[in-house]
Amino acid sequence: MPSGEGGAASREPRIAEGDDAEARLFTAAILTGNYVAARSVLHAAIGDGLGYVYERIVVPAMEEVGRRWYENRISVADEHLATAVAQTAVASIYPLIQWPPGGPRAVVGYVEPERHVFGARMVADLLALDGWRTTFASGGISLARGLEELRGSEVKLFAVSVTLGEHLPAARALIQRAREDVPGVKILVGGRAVAALPDAVQLLGADAVAASASRAVEVARAWR
Repeated sequence: MPSGEGGAASREPRIAEGDDAEARLFTAAILTGNYVAARSVLHAAIGDGLGYVYERIVVPAMEEVGRRWYENRISVADEHLATAVAQTAVASIYPLIQWPPGGPRAVVGYVEPERHVFGARMVADLLALDGWRTTFASGGISLARGLEELRGSEVKLFAVSVTLGEHLPAARALIQRAREDVPGVKILVGGRAVAALPDAVQLLGADAVAASASRAVEVARAWR
């Protein structure tokens, strides 16, 4: 269970200073279910920007959680707890951010039946901060719902995340449908499964690939 406010300081892991100290402290906090400690790390770092928080703290922490799960050092339940605490801690910094209004439309999500959604959420947030009017398809981008969103408004960007290689055919099918139904929409793909493909743009029919959330923002900026 997450630690209470009163005893948080005594239970926060002691981690030496260093370039990755924040990420390691955040990792220790989410792995022990310590929401208060996880939140304090992010609130202390938000002055450096949301991109810094995501790419220097949250992403390395989630990669470490995934590595420990893959090596059977933690259980599925541990991994789910860590992810839930991380997502809740991230949500707590939203009120501290000045989100720009308006902007071109973008739809960001993940291919059904993908359940690794945190990366796509971070891309959607950074795009919104960069001036896009972003819709995050939190239930997964199914062919029907994703394409309905694209057809129903003037969407300039369609970003799709794929974590597992077995979902690449579904991603390709979704992109093909988007090309047919929404001519001219720019399509960006990312995620672990895509990063492992040297020719992902050609194989999936996308316009570009982004290996990180910050790179996705850079690519999309040229399409606004």
